[in-house]
Formats: sequence, structure tokens, C-alpha cells
Amino acid sequence: MAAAQLRERGNERFKAGKFEEAIESYTKSLAVDSEQHLCYSNRSAAYMKLGKAEEALSDAQRCVELAPSFAKGYSRQAAALQGLKRWEDAVVVCEAGMAAAPEEGLRKMLCEVRNRHFQSKMQGKWQGRVSEALGGYDQEMEFMEGGKVSVVVLGRSIIGTYWLDCSQNPHHLSIQVPIPDAPGMPPPPPVPYIVKLDDAGLHLCCAYMVVERPTAFDGPGYCLMTRGGAAEADEASQELSGLSEEEKTLACARALTAALPSAKLDDPQQTDSEEVARDKIMAQVRLESSMYEVQKRFGENMMKTVIGAVKGDQGVPECLAKTDELKQLREKFRGCGLLEDPSGAS
Repeated sequence: MAAAQLRERGNERFKAGKFEEAIESYTKSLAVDSEQHLCYSNRSAAYMKLGKAEEALSDAQRCVELAPSFAKGYSRQAAALQGLKRWEDAVVVCEAGMAAAPEEGLRKMLCEVRNRHFQSKMQGKWQGRVSEALGGYDQEMEFMEGGKVSVVVLGRSIIGTYWLDCSQNPHHLSIQVPIPDAPGMPPPPPVPYIVKLDDAGLHLCCAYMVVERPTAFDGPGYCLMTRGGAAEADEASQELSGLSEEEKTLACARALTAALPSAKLDDPQQTDSEEVARDKIMAQVRLESSMYEVQKRFGENMMKTVIGAVKGDQGVPECLAKTDELKQLREKFRGCGLLEDPSGAS
């Protein structure tokens, strides 16, 4: 059977999803005529379908040797190199292909390679603290395969999606997460970031008070993320390890007093200007962030015990009764509107 007929049979089997049989037909065709660049290109694609990136790369390289102006040969090479996670080599191949056979498909492949390369370096957990203007809270992000991202803020975790555009300088990153506790609601617009990665960590910068994506890594929207999950309990456990339960309870009361604002927080009103409404929201975010920090240090149960003693919801622990710590904390609760009844044991 002629080489062209064998190659065509391979094409038919490829289209039918019978990749092993397609490879067999392409191999027989090349045995008849070993100078067929199309046959090497197609067999490379079949090998990739089977996850055999090394074999796919070998065929793609031979395809380019036989037909240096055949753009798809470079695409086959780049696809195989991506399968081997040889990102820098894949970029070189795409650039060589663009020089030898400029084609839109190669340009898109080059963008894809750059995105996947950066994505591979981003994968894993990162933690950092946003600016005081944005609430001053710790956040954790875990970038996963398939464009998924887990965002943990103030103890709440939510799964969203992200996408990159590494053809931009600085690189563009967009993150979209659903509205918590609102199933069925359409997600809000994605948050536009710029992103870079160096020895210091993952640099993120989002828009602040504007809708446009930032162009520099500075201002309130900037956050440096370091690799690894948030070290939640380690530091707190070391800090409190030498204290008795009574001492921890008093320390928790002092920490709550420091965390609470001195004045009542007002809810945003429809009549508020955009600036006033934003300031009110950010004040609430800062309070929630401060309270969560106390909870991380002392634990949810101890914090509930102390707050319950302040509000009179439960008995006052003996170590806390008639102390300055309890008196000051109650005054702070009243000052910020969290305790209306001024009576109660002190």
C-alpha cells in the first residue's frame, strides 16, 4: 500500500479516537517514505493523545527538520515540551516558529506557553496581609490546576477561578469568586490584579477606589504573598504556652479591649456618599479582622467565654470577676454600641 494511503488510514483512525491504531498506520507509512513531514506531525499528535510526550517531541523535531517553514511542526514541538514541563524550551520553539513561519496559531501557542509556565510557578499556597486601607487582614490563596483558586479570609474559605495574561507587562491576573452564602446568585465581576514572582514572593496589586487595573506594584492595593499557608496557631501557642488558664483569660479580655473601636460603627446608608459608605464598610472590615486575630490567638471557646461574661449571657469566670480587665472591656463594648445595658456585676 502506498505511503499516502497508509497516512490517510492513520488520519481516519485518529479522527475516530483510535490513537494506537493511528500510530501504527503512520509508522507503516513512514516505513515506505520516511520524508513525510505531515506523517511525523500527525504521529506526534497521536502520541500526545496517549500522553507520550517524549515520542511526540521526537516526531515533532523530525517534522521541523523536514519542513522548516511548516508552522504546525513548531506547534507540535511546543505542545510536547509543555507536556514535559520544559517551559523555557517551549517558548524558544514558539519564537523560532514565529520567525520561520509567522502564524496566528503560533502566536496563541506562545501566549499559552507563557501563561502555563507562570501558572506552574504560582501553584500552591501563598499567604500575606493586605494593607490597612483594605482592612489589614491576613489572606491565604492557593492556586490550583485548572484555573481554580481557594481564597481564605478571616477563617472563611471560598473556591473561585482565575486566569492569566502573561503577554502583558506587568502580567495580568483576574480572580473571580462567588458571593458567600448566596447560592444561585451570579458572581461579582472579577477582581483585576497585576502579578509578578521573584525571590521575595508573589507580588499582587489590585485596584483601589478605581475600576481600572493598576500598572505598578504600589499603593493600598499592593500585597506581598509568601509561599506556604498562614501560620495560624504556632506563634499564638508559643506566646501563650507559659500562661495559666486564668492568665490567658485576662489576656484575652485585654486583647478584645484593644481590638474594639472607641466609637460606635455606623452602617452605610443610601444617602451616604461613595467615600463615606466606603469608610464605614472598611471600619467594619477592620473590626472583623481584629476580632478574628483575637480568636486565632486565644481560640473560639475562650473568646466566647469572655464575651459572654461581658454581656451577661453566662457566668463570669472567677479570674475575671471584679477585675479592671472586665470593667474596661464592658466600657469598650458600651462605647462601640455592642452593650446597651450599663448594669451588671463587675
